[in-house]
Amino acid sequence: MFAYRPDPNKGDPCYLGVARDGVWLHLQSFKRERAGMTDAFLWVVDVDLLHEEVSARGAVVQLAPTNQTWGTRETGIRDPDGNVLIFATKRPDANAA
Repeated sequence: MFAYRPDPNKGDPCYLGVARDGVWLHLQSFKRERAGMTDAFLWVVDVDLLHEEVSARGAVVQLAPTNQTWGTRETGIRDPDGNVLIFATKRPDANAA
């Protein structure tokens, strides 16, 4: 489990991760406008390849492949119900940072 709060004296906003049997669920309260919707975080082998494939099929891209400061490269896809699926790959250069 992990939790990130910009102000440790307040419960919200918070970005929280919980795991069971090797599956992680990421929850957050930073985006009030997304209340009742889901964000899913999924590990993949190659974010850029996945992005190319789903974009070519007409997926709604929420986030183009982006290097994140926490050591991942991520892309976000919005499903027809408005949920966001984040796909991530660990960056090989992240350990060197």
